[in-house]
Amino acid sequence: MSSAATLERPPTWSASSATVSSWIPNLIQGPYWASFEQFRTAGSTALEGVTPGMVATLRGKSATFRILRDDDFQKLLGLASEVYRIRNGITVVAQAAKVVAKHKDQESIELLIRSVSMLGESSVLPERDGHERFEITAKEIADNAEDDFSVNAVKIPRPL
Repeated sequence: MSSAATLERPPTWSASSATVSSWIPNLIQGPYWASFEQFRTAGSTALEGVTPGMVATLRGKSATFRILRDDDFQKLLGLASEVYRIRNGITVVAQAAKVVAKHKDQESIELLIRSVSMLGESSVLPERDGHERFEITAKEIADNAEDDFSVNAVKIPRPL
């Protein structure tokens, strides 16, 4: 590893902003690796330093990568989905407002009211808890230990 890589400072960044839910992305800057080699030599414990709410940075030759925990990723994904939903909702509201401006009838006004109310219906960001670890219990192992299932690999036809 060159001395230039160890002297290089991690890039600074800011993640403070107002959001549409109670979750605010108060992500803080975490570990920084100036090269993949530096990350590799840190070993398997390198990622243990990335705690919830923290973003690590890995700089490669062709790109910079951000590493974060799954729960933080799911919250960011939910926030991005909500922003997308609101952006599309505002487009619909703007179109309905244009219709009301041209046609001031009761149906057009009801369309505008419905489109505005639909925009405000979701007050919670969509989030996913991630995936659960797959584990087989001792009982499941015992129940399936003697299933008398045998595969004769010689008789399985191979693709040409």
